[in-house]
Amino acid sequence: MRRIGDAHGVETVGDLQVGFKWIGQVLEQRDPAKFILGVEESYGFLIGDHTRDKDAAVASMILAELTARAKADGLSLHQKLDALFAQYGCHAERTISVKMPGSEGMDRMKSLMAQFRTDPPATLAGIKVAQVRDYLNQTRTPAGGDPRPLVGPRGDMVMLDLAAEGNYVAVRPSGTEPKVKFYMFAYDAPKTGRNLADVKTAQSDWLDRMQKDLEAFTGCES
Repeated sequence: MRRIGDAHGVETVGDLQVGFKWIGQVLEQRDPAKFILGVEESYGFLIGDHTRDKDAAVASMILAELTARAKADGLSLHQKLDALFAQYGCHAERTISVKMPGSEGMDRMKSLMAQFRTDPPATLAGIKVAQVRDYLNQTRTPAGGDPRPLVGPRGDMVMLDLAAEGNYVAVRPSGTEPKVKFYMFAYDAPKTGRNLADVKTAQSDWLDRMQKDLEAFTGCES
């Protein structure tokens, strides 16, 4: 979430939990009149303070405006996105859910979340898990180290930060269904001479491997 009006011009408020209600909460705590933009991992999008939840209508209008501007510059939306990837680095995301139905489902979900907190996987898709952020116990624990205080909203979510910067996984139980959700994030920094299509293919393959590792760790298929 971003706002303007302070000495630094534009402020980014991050490190929130997954879910748009957390953005709405910060919006209320600050000056709603200075709010610019809020986005979340589940594609929630909001411009303006007329609502406290994701707004597909406004997102559609902004996308239409962006399409018109890109067309005026002789670009498609796909080309515009690729230009941003080339300038700022290539991002890819994937969300999967592991279902745990039945009377024992809730106990399995709690057990799995506890396992991610106390005994997480050492690697995912061949990359070391460098740190675990536990938003329920408000701790961040480096691999092989001791827990340290974590500043952020409290809730039942775990973040696995990988050794490769910008690559991480968010794990949380669904608030409405018997399943655990995984949000996977891949990032490659901009580099000259690299073919963007090759980067995208490599990221997709890497996310496939990460998904398999997470399914193997949970003992369930998504």
